[in-house]
Order: sequence, then C-alpha cells, then structure tokens
Amino acid sequence: STPHPSNDAHHPCPLFGTLPPNRLPVERIVSVCDSKIMQPFTISRMLTLSSILLRHPITCLSSGILVHSTRLLSRNIGSSNAGSSAFRSALVAAKLRGGATPKGTTAPADDDIPDYPTTSENFIARYNGPPDDEMTDEQREIRDDIIRTRPRTGISGPFGPWLAVPEIGWPSQQLGRACRYGTTLTMRESELIILLTGARHKAHAEFDIHQGEALRSGLTMDIISAIPRDDEFSMGRVKADLLPLLAENERDSAFAKYTAELLETSTVSDETYQETLKAVGGEESVLVEITSIVGYYTYVAYTLNAFNIPFKK
Repeated sequence: STPHPSNDAHHPCPLFGTLPPNRLPVERIVSVCDSKIMQPFTISRMLTLSSILLRHPITCLSSGILVHSTRLLSRNIGSSNAGSSAFRSALVAAKLRGGATPKGTTAPADDDIPDYPTTSENFIARYNGPPDDEMTDEQREIRDDIIRTRPRTGISGPFGPWLAVPEIGWPSQQLGRACRYGTTLTMRESELIILLTGARHKAHAEFDIHQGEALRSGLTMDIISAIPRDDEFSMGRVKADLLPLLAENERDSAFAKYTAELLETSTVSDETYQETLKAVGGEESVLVEITSIVGYYTYVAYTLNAFNIPFKK
C-alpha cells in the first residue's frame, strides 16, 4: 500500500502502473480481479485491492467493483480471518468516504441537489434520548461511534432513543452500518428500498432524511415523487406509478417490486422471488441484503414514529 496521493499527483499502482487519481480503467480492474493474475488470491494481493478501493472509492464503487471485490473475498479468502477483516474494513471505509453513484458519474454536492418537500421538520419529539451531560460512559462511546461513522447525519433519526438502552443501541448501530454500508447494493439501490420502506410505514422523518441521500445517490425527483406514501401505498400503485420509471433498469425494477410486495404482504411470491433472483445473476445473498434493509428500516420507522422524531435538515 502507498500513501494516499494528492489530488493532482500521478502515482504508481501495484497492478495498473502510473495513473491519475480516481481515473482507474474500470474494465481493466474487473478483468484483473477475474483473471489468473490474482490467483491464488493471497492476503498480499487482497491488501493491494483494498488499497485501490481506499484510494479510489468513487470510481470503484460506482463501477460495481465493490461487488466483484466482495465476491472475490467470499470465494477465495473465506476462512482467513485476517484477510477477511482487512478487506471488509477497506470496503466499509471506501463506502464511507466515497459513497456510490451511477457508473460514469460523481455524487452531487449538497448544493447541487434540487430542493425537495419535507413533512416532519416541525415534529416535536416525545423523547430524543439522554442529554449529553447525563450519558454514561457506554452511551458516550456509542454516540461517538455513530458520529464518527455517520458524519453526514450524526445523532439523528432513531439513534437518540436507542442510546437510552446501550444493549439495544450498540447492536442497532452495527446492524444499521452493515445494512447501509456493508452490502453489495449501490447507494442508489439501497435508497430506493429505504424510501419504499419509509413510505409504507408512514415514517415521514425517515422519508425526509433519505430523500436527500437518494438524490445524492443518483435517484431523480420524479422517481422519488412517484413512490406512493402513507395510506396510498400499495403494490398496485407501485406497479402503476413507480415501475414504469424504472423499466430501463432491471435491478431497480426488480428491487422495487420485491420490496413493495414484502412490505405489503410480509412475504414475496415465488414469481417475484425468481424474477429478483434472475435480476441479480442468481446471487441469493443479494436477496438477503434487500430483505435485511427492509427489516432494519422498518425498525427505524417504528422508532421514529413512536417517538415522533423530526427531520433536521
């Protein structure tokens, strides 16, 4: 691994030679990952790929290299605890630093996303967790971890109430981090699932929080506006209003249908299961990820609703 390069420096890369930062040849890195060059997939080569992820997060994540990397990890390292830990740390760090955007684009800055309507800013919280000066050391440790790993949102949403019970707050933070940053889904795909979940559960704060995140990830306002909300949410409305806008993207369309059906019926039909499985190339682990995101953000929605948590822009 070499030090992180400056923004305008050209630097030697162990696999690709001298390249400008954030301009990796995507096709080349994918072909290298799948070729004999990386076989056997040793820990040293794994660390090299981890270094590339850390140095070029936006390029790697937006190109889908995260998916290739994760599959390499599960296929070739498996039982290597040291390798697995180091590689997963690189993946999470890359997502935290770079986000995920559609291929060939970069995430828009806050000023570049359009204004969007919110409905929960004036909510008055029934309970927003323990005050800072009354927190135990364990609560402060959890709070600091949330702030460190969620620099954009910090202690907002459900985390305040969860801090009241560290035995719940700590695993909730870890599960949330895994669902948000540790899956093979792009941020665009994750945000689509989260918005559908918030819409179904009438979680206005959840929907408000994630509208901005969805716009940053590449979802457009017309797609977000087409999501039926509150009492209007139904599989029929999702099919009529949302799916036509996602028709050109097989994964988006399949994920939306799977999510909406799961939210409406608490299960999915054999047909929907098989359609989604086909859209993800037969990787059933991806269906586990989708289902887990729906489950976690349902938990978030219940917390936000019960304690009337507002959205803070």
